[in-house]
Amino acid sequence: MDRAQFIVLTLLTLASFMTALDSTIVVLAIPVMLTALHTDLSILVWVILIYILAVTIFSTQLGKLGDLRGRAKMFNIGVILFGVGSALCGLSTNAIELIGFRTVQAFGGSLMSSNTMAIASDYFKPEERGFVFGTTSMGWNLGAVAGILAGGIITTFIGWRWIFYINVPIAIISFIMGLAYLRDRGIRVRQEFDIYGAITLGLSLGLLSMAGITYAGVGYNTTVGVMTLVGVVLFLLFIYIETKTKSPLISLRLFRIRMFTLSSFSYFFQYMANNAILFLLIMYLQGVRGLNPFYASIWLVPGYLLGSIAATFGGKLADRSDARVIASIGLTLQAVAYVLYDILLTLTTPFYYITVIASISGIGAGMFFAANGKMVMFDVPRDMYGIASGTNRTIGNIGILLSFIIAIVVSSMAIPRSIAFQIFVGSSTLTPSLMAPFINSLHMAFRASLALIVIAITTSWSRTRVPMTQQRKIVNKP
Repeated sequence: MDRAQFIVLTLLTLASFMTALDSTIVVLAIPVMLTALHTDLSILVWVILIYILAVTIFSTQLGKLGDLRGRAKMFNIGVILFGVGSALCGLSTNAIELIGFRTVQAFGGSLMSSNTMAIASDYFKPEERGFVFGTTSMGWNLGAVAGILAGGIITTFIGWRWIFYINVPIAIISFIMGLAYLRDRGIRVRQEFDIYGAITLGLSLGLLSMAGITYAGVGYNTTVGVMTLVGVVLFLLFIYIETKTKSPLISLRLFRIRMFTLSSFSYFFQYMANNAILFLLIMYLQGVRGLNPFYASIWLVPGYLLGSIAATFGGKLADRSDARVIASIGLTLQAVAYVLYDILLTLTTPFYYITVIASISGIGAGMFFAANGKMVMFDVPRDMYGIASGTNRTIGNIGILLSFIIAIVVSSMAIPRSIAFQIFVGSSTLTPSLMAPFINSLHMAFRASLALIVIAITTSWSRTRVPMTQQRKIVNKP
């Protein structure tokens, strides 16, 4: 690895660290922000949801923008926007301002994440990318751990605004490093931006996501039905637009690439299964076992740490052997963890059982992300790196959105929806009469997530065997 590659890898890892830090630290601060901003949970929960939704909508568009205007430039703009958004979040005087500034932050995060895989693919050969994606996955896990540890300390002893301010110096350092060292090595594609496609896709995903979230919050009503119908119609319109425009936002040629398609859908089903489990575990530890968000998360920290180590070693293994095998083994370990949760989780399960099972799942996830990341981009032509990276991120974030909805829907089968939201953010606990039904609903979720992870394993194994020790040229045909 030369000096330029080392600096680029550091930048990408810092970006992963920063976005992961923000995701966990915000959840821990929700109860404190409820009081400080004089608002209610139905509004403040959008501090979490708006970020996921915005990244889901923007990622594909901004990955395409990286292909059009330069990935390094878009990444650097994303870093500084994320920092500015973080500072504005810290300065918010009410919940509406905070939600609006979280959208700015999400826009910056989208610019970073949608171009990360593309930049890594520009700077590193296919046989080196397992280690690269393993290292960025390690950065994500360490950021999540730092968010858990720092979140409790900051909100307790310093103040909730500093959970956002903490991102600012990291963003400044990353921005300066990016300006100094990050260069656009990708192929610049000279074509017009697909405005109509971008608007149509954004509205479609936004409406479908809103319909799902509304259904999870209040159940089915006419509004949910209308949003779903319009969202589906707009998505079909988007597909039609993409087949007619000269410069499509999403080239349908991407989905003719078997490796990209199967790897992206492995991400989708893994995200949908894994994040639902994480949401429900936090609800179990807080709502059933009575822990506050900080102590509930502490029992999950070893899983993140071991996942960081597994990501690095899994990436190296993926560079030396068949990455498909490493990714599939990782998913299988997660399936084992879900079976153990289903068997062992009760009202009185020792906490260290949860730590052990979460560690098995964390190791599996680390191996999967490191190996799967390189396989997503393996057969993608260089002129499509940006749009492939953004499309993959969009697919993953749709999975995250669906996982949140699954968690709330499953929990609300046994407890009132309003209480489910309160438990998740640690502002309420369950009464004894609701604990047993909630545990039963958790077991249903474990089995549903197991079915999803089995689908992910199937798509992972369905890929062509790729011995990564053999150097391979990337096709550059348009």
